[in-house]
Amino acid sequence: MNNQKTSDILMGISILTIIFSGYVFFTQNNIFGLAGTQWILIAIVVGIYGIYAKMKAV
Repeated sequence: MNNQKTSDILMGISILTIIFSGYVFFTQNNIFGLAGTQWILIAIVVGIYGIYAKMKAV
């Protein structure tokens, strides 16, 4: 699979999880049973993996 495309998908998922975190923070409704801080941690991990995939694409 193309690492550049994979990187873009992972960064998009990271941004989506940040949006989920903001939603949970402001509404106090859990998404899939996860709190806002857990969504932030997921965003960080997926973002780091996206950066790694981008570095490998070069």
